[in-house]
Amino acid sequence: MAERIGVIGTGEMGSGVGGHLAAHGAEVWISLHGRSAASVERVAKTGMTVVDGMLPLARECELVLSIVPPERALAVAGEFADALRGSGCRPLYIDCNAIAPQTARAVGGIVTAAGARFVDASIIGASPSESGKSPRFHVCGPHVAEANALKERGLTILPLAGEIGIASALKMCWAGIGKAYIGIGAAMFEYAEKLGIADELMAEFTKRPKTVAEYLPPETVRMYRKAYRWVGEMREIATFSDDFPAVSEIYDGLAGYYENVAKRP
Repeated sequence: MAERIGVIGTGEMGSGVGGHLAAHGAEVWISLHGRSAASVERVAKTGMTVVDGMLPLARECELVLSIVPPERALAVAGEFADALRGSGCRPLYIDCNAIAPQTARAVGGIVTAAGARFVDASIIGASPSESGKSPRFHVCGPHVAEANALKERGLTILPLAGEIGIASALKMCWAGIGKAYIGIGAAMFEYAEKLGIADELMAEFTKRPKTVAEYLPPETVRMYRKAYRWVGEMREIATFSDDFPAVSEIYDGLAGYYENVAKRP
């Protein structure tokens, strides 16, 4: 079991997971370099140790979790590799981001070239700060046994058989259904509102299984405050499905939709 764990990412999920690990006895380091006041406030409540920049995370932590927006995954891996290179250290780098398998393999190539070991991971479920419980971490790669040891620190770790990219593929498939469903539903209900037929549309949904009628409205409301976080993920799903252009175009379109929602006042 790693004695010192680094977390890259100060968002809701990153700070939530880091805080959950700290609450279960881990020494958790996180950097607030260049982060917002909201990030500082989130991290202050978690029990994590704040360090200055990437260097201590790369050279003094045995295991590092990257939990950043998907569009930052490659750049963060590069920053980590730059900090690690030449140190002789071999930390375990676990990429937990919502990225396509192709991107996960690229991240793995960047950090392993600098000396790190690599695990591909996907997070499914709410942040511990929202639910009080660990989300599910699906992990794959030759070093999954070390990642599996995080169970002792309160995380739900589910190893997957297969090569690097399988864990990310699972996330793409899961998010490709759930978040696309919400986006498509939200767009159609907006049309229905404009046309004055929202009540009729909802009435049709109530004729379907109850889970559909119960799931879509509250998740759509929650989507409006999260839309900015889903833009990069939809684009990664488009990359994931690039061998089927009709599907890829749907997710490129959804990325644009979420981007437009995020820009609204």
